[in-house]
Amino acid sequence: MSSLPAPLPADHGARVVVRYHGVPEPYASGQQRRDLALLGLRSAADGSAWALQEPFGAFTWFPVNDHPSDEALYDVAITVPKGWAGVAHGTYRGRTEMGRTATYHWKSADPVACYVTLFTVDRYRMYRAKGPRGIPITYWVRREDRWDLPVARRLPELLRWMEQKAGPYPFPSAGLVVTSRSGMETQQMITMGDDFLRPEVVLHELAHHWFGNSVSPRTWRDVWLNEGFAMYFEIQWTADHSPGSMDDHMAEIRSREKAMRKEMGSPGDYRRDWFAGANVYYGPALMLHEIRKRVGDERFFAMTRAWVQEHRNTSQDRASFTAWVNQHTGEDFTELIDTWLDSRASPRGS
Repeated sequence: MSSLPAPLPADHGARVVVRYHGVPEPYASGQQRRDLALLGLRSAADGSAWALQEPFGAFTWFPVNDHPSDEALYDVAITVPKGWAGVAHGTYRGRTEMGRTATYHWKSADPVACYVTLFTVDRYRMYRAKGPRGIPITYWVRREDRWDLPVARRLPELLRWMEQKAGPYPFPSAGLVVTSRSGMETQQMITMGDDFLRPEVVLHELAHHWFGNSVSPRTWRDVWLNEGFAMYFEIQWTADHSPGSMDDHMAEIRSREKAMRKEMGSPGDYRRDWFAGANVYYGPALMLHEIRKRVGDERFFAMTRAWVQEHRNTSQDRASFTAWVNQHTGEDFTELIDTWLDSRASPRGS
């Protein structure tokens, strides 16, 4: 390992070039969630590869400080044999060809947390669309997954719905790529396994671009700040497109939430081997519904829109969220928030 030739003066920058090579291997995380049991980049015998790294695992394929609050700008170039495609986070900037290879170029103009970076290589075919205000959208689908394309093509519709609830989409492009399994809010290019490619799940991952990507958690202790909001908007979308009111859907969730806390811990202090368990999704979603019932729909959705617009490209935590809600509403929600996040038993709703 080389060292810097001299100490860097305070507030001075430096360019560091790291060259490395090898075959990345995923690592066993010890997590109870099956889709998080192996994290990092994995490859197959046919040459395809894809990465999943929440809460951490990016370190398996590039040098990085694997922490949610340490964000960076990225330019990514992936060189593959012709007939293959390399898909990453950010905005697609086209491809260049040389001989028998093609290089796919991606650029992130907004900071990206390492857990929402993306690397996948396969025999993808690209499709284009446009979202609200002409936002460019690309879909990357393998031949065997083309039956998933109708769901992927609903992304403009889902974007419009989310903008009505949460304000303008906070990034310059959007997209979706089909991989082997799971779903992930990888920034500007949602990663979806074909088993998860349903409109409500795509909406959930899209909602993370407001709650989790644009406004990220300071530490993983506040993963509920990502998942609670995304789950709440998923439930609202479901209520808007299926029988039953929002209250009906939340009542059904409340009936199951007690068991989640007992098995996985409270949302604000979950079991270490139960990262991103159902408890950090549903309990915080119920908490948000309690706030909504107290302040009303107009103030609630104005608050959620303002949260993202006023905190764009920052990392936040429970303390900053609570203080902001109290200030924005003029009411003290500290006890309600703490009770929903810390209680070992399901709080009683209003």
